[in-house]
Amino acid sequence: MIKQSGIFLTSLSLVLSANAFAYDLDLEYFESEDIALLKAAEKSSDNELLMKAASLLIEDSMYDENVDRGYEYMKKVAQAGEVKAMISLADMHYDNDQYEKALRWYHKAEQSKDPYVLYSLAVMYFDGEGTPVDYKKGNDYYLASAQAGYSDAMYQLAFSYNDGKGIGQDFSKAAYWFEQAANLGDVSAMYNLGISFLKGEGVDKSCSKAMQLFNNAIDEDEHALSYAKMGDIYSYAEYKKACNFKTTDYKKALEYYTGGAMQGNAYSQYSVGYAYRNGHGTWSDFVKALAWFEVAYEYGDSDAEKEIADVKQHMSKEDIASATQLKDSLIEEIW
Repeated sequence: MIKQSGIFLTSLSLVLSANAFAYDLDLEYFESEDIALLKAAEKSSDNELLMKAASLLIEDSMYDENVDRGYEYMKKVAQAGEVKAMISLADMHYDNDQYEKALRWYHKAEQSKDPYVLYSLAVMYFDGEGTPVDYKKGNDYYLASAQAGYSDAMYQLAFSYNDGKGIGQDFSKAAYWFEQAANLGDVSAMYNLGISFLKGEGVDKSCSKAMQLFNNAIDEDEHALSYAKMGDIYSYAEYKKACNFKTTDYKKALEYYTGGAMQGNAYSQYSVGYAYRNGHGTWSDFVKALAWFEVAYEYGDSDAEKEIADVKQHMSKEDIASATQLKDSLIEEIW
């Protein structure tokens, strides 16, 4: 889905389906000054006034006919060349799966070089929405949007280079665009740039830089995958040499896995269960192990099913019941 621009966006599903009446402000609960504005708009050709009326009707009306009038105003303003109205109409059609209409309006708004519009066009060509799939054209729009400073486009362009999708695979360019997005605060880009440093793909291999990026993503937005990767770094022997560790540190690993688990990451939840079952970084605790394995299974980790069956063989009915109670409380607490 396209990230919404926030300009007059709304769902067309309304509180009531009013098929027994036409456009009628008497049925609404607008303030008196809003009613005056909407009445004035009925006979006006002033684009600024019509835009305000459109916003009120689209965002705040309870009835279909009144929302439809708002979009009539919006279309009139868009046809007069107002880019914000074009974008709003394109977004509306996109949200209602009317992709060909959405694509036409984004193309009409393209003249503005608005980075959101360029990004939206890239998404539609990449996903084949309202048009045949065209990765090259999609990447061209991603590049134009990225060069205009749009972080989502930078992130997607990085993946195109990383995967060689519609463009020559180039890990250096992938890392470059991940870095640009990361510099603008994109935590997923921080994570992926960290992976680049961890693997040495497109950049000099550096565990310390990778860890810094993962921790930055955690500090910025409690990024679940970054928690999980930090858990791996402290848990698995394969990272000892690269990260200049003398030994694994299961206690730190468990702290990071727990952070990811509480953010809803199934792999981290499984890893917490594994730690409690085997006493890695903590005392062995089958009640906690079973609870976390069951949480992981509910969040989609199929590997947890085997662990659940295995650990139950060594538990009493009372302990299994306690684990179920703990699982339920954890699910309520997990973000």
